[in-house]
Amino acid sequence: MKRKQTLAMTLAGILCAGMIAGCSSSNSAEQDKEPAASNKSFDGKISFIISNKDEFQSALDQSAKAAAEAKGIELTSVDCAADQDKVNAAIQAAVDNGADALIVILADDTRTSDAIAAAGDVPIVFVNRIPQDTSLLDETHIYVGSDEHTSGVMQGEMLAEALEEAGKTSINYLMLQGTAGLLHTTLRSEGVLDTLKEAGIEAIPVTEPIDCDYDRSTAMQQVEALIANGLDVSSIDVVISNNDAMAGGAIEALKQSEQGLGDIMVVGVDGTNAGLQCILDGEMVATVYQNATGQGSVAVQAAVNLATGAEANEDISYEMEDNCIWIPFEKITTDNVGDYY
Repeated sequence: MKRKQTLAMTLAGILCAGMIAGCSSSNSAEQDKEPAASNKSFDGKISFIISNKDEFQSALDQSAKAAAEAKGIELTSVDCAADQDKVNAAIQAAVDNGADALIVILADDTRTSDAIAAAGDVPIVFVNRIPQDTSLLDETHIYVGSDEHTSGVMQGEMLAEALEEAGKTSINYLMLQGTAGLLHTTLRSEGVLDTLKEAGIEAIPVTEPIDCDYDRSTAMQQVEALIANGLDVSSIDVVISNNDAMAGGAIEALKQSEQGLGDIMVVGVDGTNAGLQCILDGEMVATVYQNATGQGSVAVQAAVNLATGAEANEDISYEMEDNCIWIPFEKITTDNVGDYY
């Protein structure tokens, strides 16, 4: 029950000075690096501008609100329905309403400069989606999140291990990609394929990658359409998905097909409750845990730091490099899924 324990530990850590907040779900020395509790007083406003409240971003929202509430901070959030123009408008509205700092999930990571312009002098913590132009990051515009290429590498490593156990060195795969053009879509996809190649696995696509916008229902519809148009389900060895939601949609479509899911190996990213359940049910072989609790609580602490003129990483123990605070990804397989559920 690591994930539930994590949130409780986060709240306890924020409430008690000198204890640890923003907890990750691992007990290892590396993963246990957490933001320490801060004693600085802050009675300002923080606004959380969210690209799209899917399952993961909703968890991130809940984590940030829990961390802010425990610190006695007023934090409001708004869902922008995956529209960068709405993100920019929400930023401007928050500034007009007196926000002292902003936490922002970009809908379009190529339009970071628009978000910065909308914020004016108000500092921004970009969370979860790193700006494609990282030169825009500075002392008052920072990033909190995870190294997306690493998530693809971890997918590839776990998949390669499962394939080795199955005695397979060549596979036909179906790739379900998130929103086209977003940097983390590209990095996750490249990471897993490069890792399979390095492991000596010949990976052959059964079709071009499918853009499913990180959405479960879109993935389900897209896979159903492929099957209706003649895709032979029995030709698929592996489904590689950029997130758990799309993996779940593909699983449902395959289960409903004439041939069923069969022995197809499915891998995802995020470690959502739905993804973990698929592993427990034997429908996914692995996922990569993205720490919503860590990202949310660290983003709040960093926003407080920027609003009060402190160093961005003050009271935060995660590694910071080039104005980026990195929250590690973690591997989840059938062997350790119970630790996260």
